[in-house]
Amino acid sequence: MRATWENIARVLARETVSDVELAYRFGCRRGLVARVRSDLGQAPMPLPVMDRKVTPETRLMIGAVLTSGGHRRWVGRRTRDGVPLIDAHTTVQRVAFRMAHGRDPEGQVRVGCVIKHCVEGTHLTDRLMREDACALDRAGDVR
Repeated sequence: MRATWENIARVLARETVSDVELAYRFGCRRGLVARVRSDLGQAPMPLPVMDRKVTPETRLMIGAVLTSGGHRRWVGRRTRDGVPLIDAHTTVQRVAFRMAHGRDPEGQVRVGCVIKHCVEGTHLTDRLMREDACALDRAGDVR
């Protein structure tokens, strides 16, 4: 579904969802959701309700900011090398990969686009995906 005023309004009419969650779902900027919510006369709800334990997925939605070209930039904690972290034991890339691909990554998660440390789940690859890509390349080289 596209991030149009009408589509966002439809979701806001039937669900209680924060600007962050809806922007992440639609792949749009949080400000667009906030504007639609304001136009509908709804009270602001920039962040998810935190009455339950904050999951890694919720932390990702809060800290991953959409940038140009469909990339996402992490605004939270990082290692000294710049690797985005959810917590001391979990990288943002592993959580983003799981959310985008519906499974845990096998091996190291790597960024498949040109933006270093991009955390957009569809831009991330794991060992299985890289091995499949290599196999396809080798099959294409056989004449």
